[in-house]
Amino acid sequence: MTPVEERNVACFNRFVEEGLNQKKIGSMVEEIVAHNLIMEAPGVPMIDGRLNGMEIFRFFTTSFIDAFPDVKCSLAHCIATGDVVAVDILYEGTHAKEFAGVPATNKYIKGGELWYMKFANGKIRNLRICEYGTPLRNMLLE
Repeated sequence: MTPVEERNVACFNRFVEEGLNQKKIGSMVEEIVAHNLIMEAPGVPMIDGRLNGMEIFRFFTTSFIDAFPDVKCSLAHCIATGDVVAVDILYEGTHAKEFAGVPATNKYIKGGELWYMKFANGKIRNLRICEYGTPLRNMLLE
């Protein structure tokens, strides 16, 4: 890996380990996410993701770790090329509080997301999140 790729992967690994697994996301968002982040994710209207990407990122990530107090996240795959990093992030934990419109189920769930990121100056500038397995949304159908 090039030094730029190593820096970008280290930034994302820090987000997973410190931010999600150690529940320290609030103190690190400004360090890892560009103020003008463009975010595309399920449930985020495109205009909102362009105008308020950083705040939406902060809200969803802090809401996620609040809703899953025992969450553990890991990377199944991570690919970096230049300023682009693609990861397959796995998560599991107890759904103890409402998240993304889904009321607490108190079930232990496992899921995954594909994150595609473009970095600028060592911070996430563009973010696209693609769910798979959609365990939370499936719970709405039960």
